[in-house]
Amino acid sequence: MGTRRDLFKAAGGLVAGAALATPFIGQAAAAEPLTFMTPFGFIPDFLEMMNMVSGGFLAAQGFAPKLLGGQGTATAIQQLISGAVSFVRMTAIDQFTAVAKGAPLVCVSTLYQGSNFHVISAKEKPVTSAADLKGKTVGIVSVGGSTEQLLEIMLHSAGLTKADVTTQTVGNSPGVMQFIRQGRIDCFINSIGVVVALQSANEAIANWPTDRYAPMPSQIYVTTRDMTEKRPEAVVAFLKALKASTDDMMRGDLKAIYTRANTDFDIPGIKNLDELVALMQFTMNNPWLSEGRENFLLNVPSLWTKADQEIRSAGFASVPQVDAIYTNVFIQQALKA
Repeated sequence: MGTRRDLFKAAGGLVAGAALATPFIGQAAAAEPLTFMTPFGFIPDFLEMMNMVSGGFLAAQGFAPKLLGGQGTATAIQQLISGAVSFVRMTAIDQFTAVAKGAPLVCVSTLYQGSNFHVISAKEKPVTSAADLKGKTVGIVSVGGSTEQLLEIMLHSAGLTKADVTTQTVGNSPGVMQFIRQGRIDCFINSIGVVVALQSANEAIANWPTDRYAPMPSQIYVTTRDMTEKRPEAVVAFLKALKASTDDMMRGDLKAIYTRANTDFDIPGIKNLDELVALMQFTMNNPWLSEGRENFLLNVPSLWTKADQEIRSAGFASVPQVDAIYTNVFIQQALKA
C-alpha cells in the first residue's frame, strides 16, 4: 500500500490544471491535523481524495492532511468510530448496515448520485434485466460486499431470491470476461472502471447500472455524529476542500492531476494514464452528475428514501429514521462559499 509522501515537496506540483492555482496556506505551524481514509487503497477512483491533499485544497482550509488507504470498508468504519480518522468514503449500503447496528454515522455529502456498479455480460448472450438473472451464474466482487448486496436487492425487485441464482466470487477487473468466455459465469457485477476498460479494448459487452433496480446514493462521505456536533466548522472546511478538488478535476488537466497525485500516493495502473483519464471523465459525467449538476455533492432525499425502502424490504438493514442519517447542512454551507 502506498504512503503519503512529503506534502510540500514541490511548489511546482501546483501547476497541473487550469484550476490548480490555489496556493498552499503558509501557516503550517497553525495547521490542524486531519486524517481521512479511503475504503480500499489508493485506486484511481479515489482521485478527488488524493487531489484534496496533493492539490493543496485541504491545506488551503488550514489543515495538515493525511490520507490513509483502507483495507476494506468495515475496517474504515471502525477507524471512523474510534476517532482515528475523521471522514471515510463508502457506499450507502455500508452506512445503512453500520447505522442499523448502532454506529453513530452521518453522511455529509454524496459524490456518486448514480451507481458505481454495472451488470456486465457478453453482447451475443446478454443479460438485459433483473428478471433475466433467474437461473444464471453471477460473478460478484466479494462475498458479503456491496455487489452481493446489490444483487440481492435487484433480485428482490424482480420477485426473485438469492436461491434463484448461483454466485461466484470473481474480483473486479476486465479479466473477468474470461470467465464468461469459459462458460463459468453468465454475467458479473463490476465497477464502472471495468466497463470503461472493456469498452476501450473494444470488447462486445452489454451493460446496465444496478440503480435501474436498486436506486440509491452510491459513493458518499461519512463522518460521526460527534464530529458534526462538536466540530461543525471542520466539517464545512473539509467539504469546501472536496468541492475545490472536484471543481479542479472537472475544469483541469486530468493527466496532470493524476501525475501530481502519484507523487504523493502510489496509484495502481498509473502507467495506463489514458485509460484512467477516460474512466474519470466517464465517472464525472455520469454517476457524479446523474441527478443533475444542481444536485452535485448534495444528498438527494428521494434517493435516500428509495434506498431505505429497497434495503429494508430486502432484509439487509433497518434504520429508525432515514433522514437522520444524512444532512445537507454542511455541504450547503460549503457550496455557498
